[in-house]
Amino acid sequence: MKIENKQQYYLAMAEIEQYLEKGFASLTVEEDDQLANLSRAVESWELAAYPMPMQPSLKDILNHIMFAKDLNQTQLSATLNISKSALSEFLSGNKKPNLEVAKKLHTQFQIDGNLLLESL
Repeated sequence: MKIENKQQYYLAMAEIEQYLEKGFASLTVEEDDQLANLSRAVESWELAAYPMPMQPSLKDILNHIMFAKDLNQTQLSATLNISKSALSEFLSGNKKPNLEVAKKLHTQFQIDGNLLLESL
């Protein structure tokens, strides 16, 4: 089974919903197989139609924090207890933060630790 447009996608999702409402334990073997096929087709279509964004860079993360919290570079560097030049180096990509700075980004701005580590 292959989903080629939104209408097919919505129909497949409606059918999946019916199976879920019925409950896994109540499904026949044929219904279980159909649910598996629909799930694979939906996943494939969603990956093509709604791709996940690329991994943000540290610069993207820092710029997002400054925008969302209405901070300038001086304020962000003070919040992170780093020099303005260090922050500038991070934003330019010339330098990577140490673990202490990554921890501060995580705790003070609730940035996911995995996201931070992957951006370094």
